[in-house]
Amino acid sequence: MFFEHYKDLSFKKGICVDLPARDLEILVESLNKLFLMLVTMDIKTTIKLNNSSKIPILGLGTWELTGKNAEQSVLWALEAGYRHIDTASIYGNEKEVGSAIKKSKVPREEIFVTTKLWNSDHKNPEKALESSLQKLGMGYVDLYLIHWPAKQRNETWKKLEQFLKDGKCKSIGVSNFTIKHLTELMKTAKIMPAVNQVEFSPFLYQKELLEFCKSKGIGLEAYSPLTRGRKLGDLELAAVATKNKKSPAQIILRWALQKDIVIIPKSRSRERILENADIFDFRLSEGDMKVLDELNEDYRTCWNPNEID
Repeated sequence: MFFEHYKDLSFKKGICVDLPARDLEILVESLNKLFLMLVTMDIKTTIKLNNSSKIPILGLGTWELTGKNAEQSVLWALEAGYRHIDTASIYGNEKEVGSAIKKSKVPREEIFVTTKLWNSDHKNPEKALESSLQKLGMGYVDLYLIHWPAKQRNETWKKLEQFLKDGKCKSIGVSNFTIKHLTELMKTAKIMPAVNQVEFSPFLYQKELLEFCKSKGIGLEAYSPLTRGRKLGDLELAAVATKNKKSPAQIILRWALQKDIVIIPKSRSRERILENADIFDFRLSEGDMKVLDELNEDYRTCWNPNEID
């Protein structure tokens, strides 16, 4: 599931000697941009999960989007080229998400839809999934997740394995699972989770969890990658943004992509939805990546799953 990385083009000393230094600099910059466009990812890029399903690297998160805001945001995202929509039963917007997908006229099979099993539904996962499918107006979802590592998580996982076999979902996974939770699950699971969706950003750089998931073939997906906007004013982040002529939000999203992480930033603004997708025409240098790596302060905007046994 790893992206292939490419280094910037460079010219050896002595080549293009007839060009003034500034013209050579412009030429190199133009060629680098062209090179990136030709060989790197774009909004349509997918990665292959451990069950061979493909998930788009960029999606729209819909947490806290309700009613008309939810429907309109999904419509704007699909219009902009997004083909990955993330929802959950607890969000209370599955109906609006399904309605927007139908109104968009984009074929259902071209859209990757994720929903999740809430904590209070572990007693009857079958009923919970059927309810989600009915609200979405779909016969299946592309990814069904256990939303939090509730006490019954390992027994519930067996149910998800059956849902997969029954064709009610194309992939199954977990959300907010720590290394401890994953290790425990893998002792009894017959099917490995395809995805672990967690809060992840430069300010919550869960490096050990990322490396663990990669080593087990589990795709890591980041929710709240933009820290709900709370850290976008960081001065070091701003410096990297200025250097790359991009917004702080675009820098964070690009950082995550270069770490092979699927991202699902949320927005109710058409302008922001478009901005969040404009991250495929540049690449952060190793130095810039290191600066962002070092912003970690274990900053969370949501509950801490490390506190769940």
